[in-house]
Parts: sequence; structure tokens; C-alpha cells
Amino acid sequence: MIITVLGSGSNGGVPQWDCCCPSCTRAREDLRLRRTRSSVAVSIDGGQHLLIDATPDLKQQLEAVGLVPRQEKAEFDRQSRIDAVLLTHGHGDHCVGIAEFSTGKIFGIPVFGPPDLITFLFGDSEKSMFFRDIGRLARNYVVPHRLAEGERLEFLDGLNVIGFEIDHTDRMEDGSCFPSSTFGYEMEVEGRRFIYTPDLGRLTDSLLKRVEGADLFMLDATFWWNDELTRMSGLRKTSYDLGHVPVEDSVKILEGMDIGKVLYTHLNHTNPLLDPNKPMASIVRDAGFEIALDGMIIDL
Repeated sequence: MIITVLGSGSNGGVPQWDCCCPSCTRAREDLRLRRTRSSVAVSIDGGQHLLIDATPDLKQQLEAVGLVPRQEKAEFDRQSRIDAVLLTHGHGDHCVGIAEFSTGKIFGIPVFGPPDLITFLFGDSEKSMFFRDIGRLARNYVVPHRLAEGERLEFLDGLNVIGFEIDHTDRMEDGSCFPSSTFGYEMEVEGRRFIYTPDLGRLTDSLLKRVEGADLFMLDATFWWNDELTRMSGLRKTSYDLGHVPVEDSVKILEGMDIGKVLYTHLNHTNPLLDPNKPMASIVRDAGFEIALDGMIIDL
């Protein structure tokens, strides 16, 4: 299994367009420090890929890692290296890039996600929603599928996938989530397991049981501290309030578990992990964990 990190930043990426904080300023001065919005592409042989999340940066991400049409396989100069898309939830940095598929030849790319997310994006037979009709997206170019929790899918002739619900989005009084529920994804090829949860509110007992023995666990690193936004900008919202387990907590919880590789992704521009002169990156490394970078490739 080959995992390509297309993006490793949170909403807004690094730098954010309207920000001149130290992290954003450094990223403008040094292109190596830039991060696009979080997503990954998964392949068995490096040919065709399964895309997890479609960010606003999708076009430039695919170009940056070379997931572009191959002339020898193209038909009328068109080829999609993406066989299918899995969406985690309805926040814009994870799904609005799906509009990129509304150009060119009709590939009929299947798009899977939690049932309420697919309805939120595409509507149903009674009411069409925005992403069904933009460029006739879900009428001609993609095929939305409501994925039941625990339903097993197979892609690329051997990549087995299960979606499972995790805490992240706002829970409403009626028990629903807004704008949708959130799925993590577990992928397996020939006994090698990869679990992806870029937005994660809590490391629950059931999730810890799932990741035990996994070869790769990529998880939320939006904030380092629970009170990070208060420290940085005076906002009275905590990391947990916004549906993100802070890295300061998750490092302690995961340290010593039987996981082949722990890789942090979805970093906000406020996260001190972005500053190599601060001790937080050393804390992560001392635990045996790593921090994702755009363009990183992991071969399991």
C-alpha cells in the first residue's frame, strides 16, 4: 500500500491568505514550509489511486505529486488517476474540491461518504443540492454513494476499506451532526492496515482498540494545546470545543501503543509544531511519532 500525503494543513492551510503570524510569514518566505489542506491518495502499485477527501487545493495537489494523465493510457488526451473518492465530513476544507471533477471527459467517478454527508452535498431524488448541479457534477461526472458505517468496500483490486464514525462535527439536540457526521477510514491490503482520521474530537476506547496493531495511524494535529486559540488570538474556544483532540493529549495517550507509525496531519497555522525552534516537535519525535508534510510518501 502506497500512501501519498497530498496536504497536511487544516482549514486555510499554511500560510492562511489573510494572516501574517510568524508561521504564515515563515511559510511565505520558505516554500518548503507551506501546507495545503489535508488529504491523502492511496494506491497499491502507484498507478490508480483512491482519494480521501477533496480539498480546495486538489488540482495543485495532484499536479505537485504527479498524479496527472499518462499519455500512453489517455483517451482523447484524458485520463483520471483517481478511481474513487472517500469523503470524511462536510467541512469545506475536506469536500469542496469535489467540484474539480466537473471538467473534461465523463469518468463517472464514485464518491463515497457518510449518508448524511452525501445528502448534504448532493441531495436526493426529491431535492437536488449544490454539488449535484454545479457543472452538472453528479449528473454526468461523479456518482454519489451513501456509505453505511462498517460497510466493506474493495478498490483497485485488493484495497479493502471500512468507514467508521468518529467524533468531530457539532452534535445537535436531535442527535444529528452538523453539517454531517464524520467518518474515519481503515484500509487494508495483504494484512497491512492504515487508519486515517484527519479531524478527530476524541481518542475513544473503540478507536484505540481499532488502531492497536495498525501499521500506520494518521490523525488530527490541528492544535497542540486545548487553549491554543485563547493563547494565540484571544478566542474563547478550545480545541475540544471545535472537535479536535490536542496533540499534547494524544501524544500521551498513544505513546507505548502497538502502532507501526503514528503520523500527525491537519496542522493549524497556530500550532507550535510548525516552529522548529520550539520543543513540541522534539516531544513528538521522542515519542517515536512523525509529522506529515505535503508530498510525503509512505510505502507500507
